[in-house]
Amino acid sequence: MQNKIEQTKINATSAKILHRKGLNKLDNLNIFFLVITIIVPLLFITAQYVTKGTDYENLMNNISFGMSLLLLGVTILSIILKITEKITIHKLGMKNNIFVANECDNVASLPKNEQEWFFRYVNEIDNNDIETFAGISEEEKRNTYREALKEIEPGNHLITCPVCNSSPWKYKKGDCQLCGNTTK
Repeated sequence: MQNKIEQTKINATSAKILHRKGLNKLDNLNIFFLVITIIVPLLFITAQYVTKGTDYENLMNNISFGMSLLLLGVTILSIILKITEKITIHKLGMKNNIFVANECDNVASLPKNEQEWFFRYVNEIDNNDIETFAGISEEEKRNTYREALKEIEPGNHLITCPVCNSSPWKYKKGDCQLCGNTTK
């Protein structure tokens, strides 16, 4: 039972790390889109005001038309990519996996029926994570697993992969299917 709890904690920590990485990427993209939607109109208004009644007014009108099309494209792209929906999924996934990882420390002391409920809950969270990270590469999974090993016991340089017994702190690309490290 202890191995199952430890593996559940490592899996939850790995998923939390993946959600954090995904959230950071999407947040940066979302900020970029927001900056564009604020800066472009400000530049347009300023330029329109400065060029009014000059020889450059017609050119500015053409540029503003092009910028309007750009903004429309950015908005459509944001809708197609479902950025805000994905941000919500990653936030919820982080929250759920942090909860699971924290509860793993207490689950052994719970009554049997509560342990069963906990592992059913973990199974549901895992199914959501599998769907969210379906396209992730094996290399990224292994990298994340090594990061999770380091994170579950911060500062413990004796922690090792349960499969290859190698330290995630001393990574040397290898053939371990779980962490990608060299077998010890």
